Amino acid sequence: MKGLWIALGVVGLFVVVLLFGAGSYISAKNQMVQLNEDVNQSYSQVDIQQQRRLDLIPNLVASVKGYVKEEEVVLTNVSNARAGVIAAGSDRASSIDANSKLDVAISPLLRLQEAYPDLKGNDQFNRLEDELAGTENRIAVERQRYNKALEAYNVYVQQFPNSFWAGFAGFHVRNEYFKGNPANATAPTVDFSK
Repeated sequence: MKGLWIALGVVGLFVVVLLFGAGSYISAKNQMVQLNEDVNQSYSQVDIQQQRRLDLIPNLVASVKGYVKEEEVVLTNVSNARAGVIAAGSDRASSIDANSKLDVAISPLLRLQEAYPDLKGNDQFNRLEDELAGTENRIAVERQRYNKALEAYNVYVQQFPNSFWAGFAGFHVRNEYFKGNPANATAPTVDFSK
């Protein structure tokens, strides 16, 4: 009789451990699904703002073309970078890389008005430039939110015991962060002697 109670105790303990493990797995998996969807939703917001920028660029380029015929390289670089973003499609890593290249290509376009005073007086250019500047700010905010959502997901997936359950459920660390332009790491030299 004593052996029966021991066997029932071991079975009961096994059932409790099994229920605790199953509950932990289900809870962790549900949280990972939610965090993964938060990352996807955040990227969707980035994508919406980047699409807005893509829609503005042809109009901005067209308004500049009449004033700056000799700046064909700048306009070509912007058009090529825009085409690269479109070609990247839904591949997130390629899209992030292509949008970073577009960020770099747009800068000289926006500085053209310094070299061409007539361009400052063009209402359409000024309106489009303001819209693009606002869109760039929204993109920066959405990228920051996306990076924070991705960070929350990655931290959760790497913490114990979530790391065990993540591997079991097929959730892995995602390294799809928006990063700054590496060229910005070098400080510009300023020479006041000239």
